[in-house]
Amino acid sequence: MKAGFIGLGHMGLALASHLARKGVDLTVGNMIRVFLKCGLFVFGVTFWATVAQAQTGFPNHPIRAIVPFAVGSGTDTVARVVAKHMQDTLGQAVIVENRVGADGLIGAEVAAHAAHDGYTVFITSASLHSLNPSLFEKLPYNTERDFLPVGGIMEAYYTLLVNNSLPVSNLGELATWLKAHPESASYGWGATVGQIAGASMLKRLNIQATGVPYKSSPQAVADLMGGQFTFMFNDVTTSKAHLLAKRIKSLGVTSAERITGVHELPTLVESGLPDFVLATWVGMLVPTGTPTPIVDKLAAALDKAVRDPEVAKKMDTCCSARMLIKTPAEFGAYMRKDRAEWAARIAEVGIQPK
Repeated sequence: MKAGFIGLGHMGLALASHLARKGVDLTVGNMIRVFLKCGLFVFGVTFWATVAQAQTGFPNHPIRAIVPFAVGSGTDTVARVVAKHMQDTLGQAVIVENRVGADGLIGAEVAAHAAHDGYTVFITSASLHSLNPSLFEKLPYNTERDFLPVGGIMEAYYTLLVNNSLPVSNLGELATWLKAHPESASYGWGATVGQIAGASMLKRLNIQATGVPYKSSPQAVADLMGGQFTFMFNDVTTSKAHLLAKRIKSLGVTSAERITGVHELPTLVESGLPDFVLATWVGMLVPTGTPTPIVDKLAAALDKAVRDPEVAKKMDTCCSARMLIKTPAEFGAYMRKDRAEWAARIAEVGIQPK
């Protein structure tokens, strides 16, 4: 008899997983109505008891946090700080697992198809969820369909960089120089965000310049320092060391207000580009179908982590970033808005999906 109930329990978990993936309401009242209607009352009681036990006992073993970028990347650095603080709250290890390749697509696909039991979370960034839907005709994942938001972690910005020898000290002087030197006016990028930001700025200033693509941002920064092209946009996180060492200079940042760590730098808004605000974000998602009580427990642990002054200090030191404190619903709305804004920017500069 006991074995029979254990078997029913296992079947219940399997059915719960399937129904959750399909978006079925797994609340007690709804499932009792379903099972009574189908004449499966005994199975229904066992089913719900098993599901409830799994949810209330969460977590009872380590959680893996998939990061789609390499060890040492900005997203990885943020993930490790947050994972450490979350495991103190949850009472189980949160183990960062880097699934690298294809500019993050491999990690996103793995996370999208992981078990939706709360034991796999996805610490990801704007490039995969705000930009990629407009840059690729086909992706191995769908942000809206395959993931549920847990919460935001941080929001960071970009900076307009030029070579130290260029005789300009602000955006206006750069614009004047570019117009006076059309034959050598050029901009580089090692990431699509840099391409979009550079093209968007030029369009607003009504200036022409030659684009110079690179395979990575570090390569592009190295050549900018060597004088191979005129300017580029790069994230503040990886630019800070070069700026502090005065190997390169910045003409402004893409935040709405000046940011700590590089507070002496003006925003491009105050430099004469209204509404020129570009940000990236890092946040946490889970596979669609993860039960709401588990999402809520993960969200509470994440919220506690991002509100911790120690975490905020580390994010400020490494990235000049602000904490992105959002509930699951708020973060979902934030992502949708950000995706629409990037789609408009990409269309504005004429980049076609590939």
